[in-house]
Amino acid sequence: MWKRAREAEWAALEMRYARKGIGGSNPPASAMEIENNFEWKIEEPDFTPKSAEWFWALGILAFALVVFSILLKNYLLIAIVALAMFIIYANKNQKPELINFRLDGEGFHIEKKISPYEDFESFWIFPAHIGKNPELVLRRKRHLSPLLVAPFYGDDENKIRAILEKYLPEKEEQESLIDLLRKRFF
Repeated sequence: MWKRAREAEWAALEMRYARKGIGGSNPPASAMEIENNFEWKIEEPDFTPKSAEWFWALGILAFALVVFSILLKNYLLIAIVALAMFIIYANKNQKPELINFRLDGEGFHIEKKISPYEDFESFWIFPAHIGKNPELVLRRKRHLSPLLVAPFYGDDENKIRAILEKYLPEKEEQESLIDLLRKRFF
């Protein structure tokens, strides 16, 4: 009985937000805004299936490392290479998952993990690049992991900015070399 009630609630929510452009029962990205809350879902960025040639190149590199390790009698490196190859092969064509993000009065939620606004100094929104989504960047107060980056769809920028301006100052950030390389090659 409760399951049907929950299904009816979700169906009603979907129908309500379908008029605002959210889409059907399984849209590529969905968002829901309730007063001071804003939720969105987005696929893991930059999923590219690997070709057979990619795995051949990786296998040749691993074989060369194993031969080099045998010559040096470094058996630990053999175990590490074998483990790395197993992990890469096991995850070879793993499909991207939908990641849930939420901004509300408590803080920034990624899946079930919450980061309160007190943990951040400022925010900035990097514009969309060719073929890429814009990104929300939150600067943490901790210096070891200073930036938290979350992609979103371009039409959500004003809603995200409106909520964050209530809690954090907007401060321009520069994209680091690592970020630029990540966007270009990965």
